[in-house]
Amino acid sequence: MTKLSVSLPDDLVQDLRAVAHDNVSAFVTAAVRHELDRRRLSAFVDELADELGPVDEAEVARYSKLFASTAAVTPEPKTASR
Repeated sequence: MTKLSVSLPDDLVQDLRAVAHDNVSAFVTAAVRHELDRRRLSAFVDELADELGPVDEAEVARYSKLFASTAAVTPEPKTASR
């Protein structure tokens, strides 16, 4: 495990602490992992577009609507208090 120091705007830190409570490191780790995955996926889509041609925007809209109708947001589990 590597310890890292970062600078963040005060308002972002306030929001982060309100959401992450006592586990800021885990929250930041998940956020960084998510952003890296998003960027890798974007690079992959760009590679596919280079190889196969541009996307069909009508198909993108169709599948985006389909995905949105099936995606469920699950709340983060709460820890039991003692």
